[in-house]
Amino acid sequence: MMVCQLILSIASAQNVFVATTGNDSSSGASWETAKATLAAGIAQAGTNGTVFVKAGSYTTSAEVTILPGVTVMGGFSAASTGTDTSLRNLPGANLHWNDNTWCTIIKGAGDHRIATVHGTLDGCVVRNGYTDTYGGGVLIDGANAMVRYCVIKECEAINDNDGVAAEGGGAYVQNGGTLLNCVVTECRGDKGAGVAGGNGSLISNTITRNRPTDCGIVADYDGNIYKTVVIGDQCWMRENLRTTHYADGTLIPEGTTNSSTLPYRYKGYVTDAQHLQDPSIFVRCGYLYNWPAVMHGAASSSANPSDVQGICPDGWHVPSQSECLQMIMFVQSVSRYWCGSNSTYIAKALASKEGWLSSNTDCDIGYQVSSNNATRFSAIASGFFNNNYNSYGENVLFWSSTISSSNPWRFCLSKNSKGANDQSTMYPYAGFSVRCVKNSSN
Repeated sequence: MMVCQLILSIASAQNVFVATTGNDSSSGASWETAKATLAAGIAQAGTNGTVFVKAGSYTTSAEVTILPGVTVMGGFSAASTGTDTSLRNLPGANLHWNDNTWCTIIKGAGDHRIATVHGTLDGCVVRNGYTDTYGGGVLIDGANAMVRYCVIKECEAINDNDGVAAEGGGAYVQNGGTLLNCVVTECRGDKGAGVAGGNGSLISNTITRNRPTDCGIVADYDGNIYKTVVIGDQCWMRENLRTTHYADGTLIPEGTTNSSTLPYRYKGYVTDAQHLQDPSIFVRCGYLYNWPAVMHGAASSSANPSDVQGICPDGWHVPSQSECLQMIMFVQSVSRYWCGSNSTYIAKALASKEGWLSSNTDCDIGYQVSSNNATRFSAIASGFFNNNYNSYGENVLFWSSTISSSNPWRFCLSKNSKGANDQSTMYPYAGFSVRCVKNSSN
């Protein structure tokens, strides 16, 4: 009986082949009968097999799990006829990381971790993974778990709930796992933007150009404290400005009427007594400012960065039109932030989970607001001032430092927004919200 069990154990180990030209209905027993997807290849390998994967781009619709005893090896060239590793390409230099004729590229849609690895993942590029817990690209778990000779890039570990941190934007290593000779780059995480973990080994890796999800906190002249958020290469305030003074101590007068020349701040938002007595309304919404108050005497700037400190604290500046569009275009480039698989439907990802009136249309900000704020930008519907307060709960408008078509440029989100596409100019006397951007030198 023991001999039979040994023979069965050996027999269970098998080679499985995967290629973009394959078919999941095929046996996977050779390159000629290859499977088409990584998930099908791993399933065929069972508990003790090797999955050989040709160069190509493989999109995962859900996280895959590589069991103990299973090895996934990527990078086999088009000329491969068997398991000869001399015809195998490792990711190597950055020149090849986006080349699916050279590399095996395993990518997600930005809404799930790419792989939990209890066995071995070898010689692949892992991209566009996401988790709200541990390891946006890969979770390496177990004494025999290893990821080696891989590139892990553009993955995220972000938890949208304040106070709960996700860890390891690219990889999380635990329970004796190993990350060996890998590159982890352009990832993002609440803790350990590139790699995090405990009780694991990191050997000869390059961990570079990864970013945290925030850049700390910032205080204004009045002592108000603001949370921050990193979006692409920029760090933004995560809250609307609510200062009553410039950084040099000059008071910003509180206004009750419009002005295109005198700097004013406006506070009110709603007219009913119940909400006017709620101090949290102001903390969430901040002041509304006219453009003269925002610029503090500075000239219009369309540069990136604008170099206009204006109303912002020291080390921060008023974003230009170009900087606002840079942020919007970055969000549009990340599929996790899309609604309905439409890259322009990013309004919900920018809007907060509170303070918006409801909408009945899918992908509007006001539709199921609990699903908002994937970017953590936390835009709240503070409305605007134009001789009186308007649209609290319905929209928010943000000033820029740029004059365009004779008037200051701004962008707007409304409860019926699907995209951040309400970008136009507005008269300088109106009172809008302000978000500052951190100077790149800081």
